[in-house]
Order: sequence, then structure tokens, then C-alpha cells
Amino acid sequence: MTTIREIRSDDQSRLRRIQESVLSDPSPDVLTAALDGPLFGLVAVESGTVVGYLLAIVGDRRVYVPELAVAESAQREGYGSTLVRAAADRFRERGFEAVRLTARADDTAARQFYERLGFEAVERAPDNYDDADGIVYEKRL
Repeated sequence: MTTIREIRSDDQSRLRRIQESVLSDPSPDVLTAALDGPLFGLVAVESGTVVGYLLAIVGDRRVYVPELAVAESAQREGYGSTLVRAAADRFRERGFEAVRLTARADDTAARQFYERLGFEAVERAPDNYDDADGIVYEKRL
């Protein structure tokens, strides 16, 4: 059974391994900020092992998700969807209006994933990544 819980400092080594192995443009500083407290973070745990995480920057009325990552061995098993839904539920309960994130314009699978979860493309972000544009998505809560 999958458990979704808030990020803890003892998750650091596992999260760094996931981050470095699956993200094309990982941001170690964002992960550190979530582990140290200023950013919001959730992890998905399966059979005692962290299999994925979601990090968020909380604003006044809107939340931005700079990273969502699932271990390669656990991808396409619903952990990413579960993390996004759990985060959206928590943000909605706290009175936030929307969640935003950016996906690589050339990553069709990621874009389709977010669209299936109810996110809508709201703008293009030229040169958002080292080698690609980004597409900013938003989901109203």
C-alpha cells in the first residue's frame, strides 16, 4: 500500500538518487530547500521505500511545483498521479486557488500526464531548460 507523507530530512539520500537518475535538469538547491523546511514536499512510500516525491513553492494564492520525480523502477505505476492528487487536495484544503508547473515542451509523455490530471497549458517559457522550451501548466483548485 502506498503512503503519502511530508518530506523528512532522513529522506535526503534516496531523494537525491531519484532526482539525479530521472530528471533532465535536476535542481539540488530546490531539494535542499524542501528538506530544510522553507519549501513544501511530499514523498510516496511503497513497502518502506521512498519511490517518488513532489516539491512545491507556496505563494499567496498559487503554488508552483518545480519538481515531481518517481524512481525509474516505479514509473507508470500511479505514484506520480497519487503525489499530484494528494498535493492538490492539501493545497485546496489550505485555500490555494491554483497549482502551476512547467514541463519540457519536447516531453510529450510528461505533457500528456499533466493534461490527464486536469492541468491546462497557459503559456510557453522560451529557453526554460538548457536545451528546450518549457510549457507552463496550471490546474485550478
